[in-house]
Amino acid sequence: MSNPFRGTLRPAIDFLDTIAQPLVLYSVFMLALECHLYPLDDSLDSHPFFLWSERCVALIFTIEYVLRWMRNSGRGYYPLTAFGIIDLISILPFWIGFIPAVDPYLRQIRTLRVLRMLKFFRYNRGLQVMTLGFYRAYFNLRPLLFTAAMIILLTMFALYEVEGPEQEEFRNLFTTFWFLEVTGTTVGYGDISPATTAGKAIVMIYMVAGLAIFMACFSAITSAFDEVFEKAEDPNFDPLDHFPKIRRQQLRIFERHRDVGTTAAEDEAAEEEETEERQSSGQEPSQAN
Repeated sequence: MSNPFRGTLRPAIDFLDTIAQPLVLYSVFMLALECHLYPLDDSLDSHPFFLWSERCVALIFTIEYVLRWMRNSGRGYYPLTAFGIIDLISILPFWIGFIPAVDPYLRQIRTLRVLRMLKFFRYNRGLQVMTLGFYRAYFNLRPLLFTAAMIILLTMFALYEVEGPEQEEFRNLFTTFWFLEVTGTTVGYGDISPATTAGKAIVMIYMVAGLAIFMACFSAITSAFDEVFEKAEDPNFDPLDHFPKIRRQQLRIFERHRDVGTTAAEDEAAEEEETEERQSSGQEPSQAN
């Protein structure tokens, strides 16, 4: 069934498209100015101009969200699309502020207005291409990140047992994880370090393994971006069309290999091996009568 609002709402949405990006920049600028002038106050305690300015911007973006929902044209059901989620995020901080329970956190909530800059994703092809590159790399990064998690957990508990009796810092798992995170990313703040010989040996092995994982992640991201940038040189290339294509491709791969390591996969591999052996020996598989 056709949407009766699709044609009638088009002029209003086109107008909102023309003012959306300047409004985002204005909103972020006003947030920065408000934080500079009133660093210890929330929007209710600062100058009323900032509060009413934010109310006007949030109202406009709320109207935009409602109109786009009513029109509901484009790629899929609007509230569940990437654009719909981004538009909702851009107005949520404002409406959450009306909940009495969050009054003590209004200063923190107002900083979420910066997330409105995600709205540039709708209008900027470069951002769409960049996001597509990360999205493609994500599927290659998953096994690397899983491997990194296993290495970190193994090292974390090893240091907890070895260094914990010697240093209070390593008796806290979160602090130990912090140490491994800054060490594995080559940041190295130097705030804590192992003191025992065994602990130093464990960290030496971890650093080699962590560096290897880091380089593999960097290579996966570079490879994905090279592929995406090569396609993006085509002026007819639409990055938004490739998100569902990549997802469908990865789902097919997952379905093909979902039974890896199970008994079913082992039986299937054994049957394929027997078939290859019969074919290599010139024997045809027996036919059922």
